[in-house]
Amino acid sequence: MKQFLCVCMIFSIAACNNTPPNTFKLEGFAEGVKDSENITLYYSSLQNGEWYEIADTTKIINGKFLFEGNIDELTAAELVLDGFDVVISARLYLEPTTMKLRINKNEPYAYKLTETKVEKESIELRKELESYEKIFHEDLLSIDDIQSKMFLNNNNISIQDSLENNYSQIAEELKLTTQKMNKIRLDFILRHNSYQIVPNLLYLIRNTISVDTLKNIYDNLPKRSKTSLLGKFAIKQIENLESEKNTTKDIEEDTLIGKSAPDFTRKDFSGKTIRLSDYKNKNFILLDFWASWCIPCIREIPKIKDLHSKYSEKGLEIISISADEDNDSWLNAINKYQLGAWPQILSVEDKNNSVFNKDDISFMYNVESIPHFIFIDKQGKIIAKWSYLGKEQLSEIELNIKTVAK
Repeated sequence: MKQFLCVCMIFSIAACNNTPPNTFKLEGFAEGVKDSENITLYYSSLQNGEWYEIADTTKIINGKFLFEGNIDELTAAELVLDGFDVVISARLYLEPTTMKLRINKNEPYAYKLTETKVEKESIELRKELESYEKIFHEDLLSIDDIQSKMFLNNNNISIQDSLENNYSQIAEELKLTTQKMNKIRLDFILRHNSYQIVPNLLYLIRNTISVDTLKNIYDNLPKRSKTSLLGKFAIKQIENLESEKNTTKDIEEDTLIGKSAPDFTRKDFSGKTIRLSDYKNKNFILLDFWASWCIPCIREIPKIKDLHSKYSEKGLEIISISADEDNDSWLNAINKYQLGAWPQILSVEDKNNSVFNKDDISFMYNVESIPHFIFIDKQGKIIAKWSYLGKEQLSEIELNIKTVAK
């Protein structure tokens, strides 16, 4: 699931910008987009000790859009241009003031944000990242094109093999580009320890360096950075990683294997109530954790469709559980990839609930990355957990179903 995250003369700023204290206004103009397309602003808020993720969606009219909200201080946000098959987004920093943004769909990383004090730090970093951001953006578009061709040529093995090879090459380039960008972010952190955006950068690279290194860098930040909203969010993530580190991999992997699958109830995309316990003693269950923006997840769809075609009448029920935070993106993906033949539900139904939500199905099943698959037997016991559906995994599903059928 997606997570985001000066107090300097607030009243003076408010008077100058006609923006009330503790609020922000983001006046934007988007180039290269169609009229009435959605644009969403994601950011996090700390309320009474609990973190909440806010997803504010509006429409672009004549290229213009407007966001308004409540923030007390510098807040990290992600702006996502919806209506596209790939995630086109930009990370920016909000302040409690009136800001002006200009962004181009074709170069979202090169946006112009004015009327903020901290933007000079962001500009300095983005100049170092820009060439890699461009490559990353172009590779995402290429992968989307490949995926479209894969679905159009689903029955042509030779074309599929060629497209698979292209996909693998670009996916590897994306991985290397991401590593280079995170190296730049780390170097930037070490050179600019006192910058206000540094705690957020620590959050962004949290999975690329050891938790001990993260903690050491955080401990050496200025006090104002640690007590800031960005600092509080960063230390929360570091503490989560420390907690995971203290649990051995074997225990972590086997926590749910052989145990009863946690029950859940959700409304699916068509409004039908889906309750996991209703399938007990009737069906094998394959839980498919995915999201519309997850490229590896989309790649698994043909295998899931094949499983449904072969075994839906022989005792297998597939339940797809999406990490999408935007309902339109989720529903558009269900329609585009024709996924309505089996239940499609959201991992989190209440978008206004806490970021660390115990009612999140992904949380119940210890799912930390997607795609992720959990196979449950007819007695409701978890048989296996996988990160992809290869020949071995597909054979295990087939063997269990055929064995019980006999």
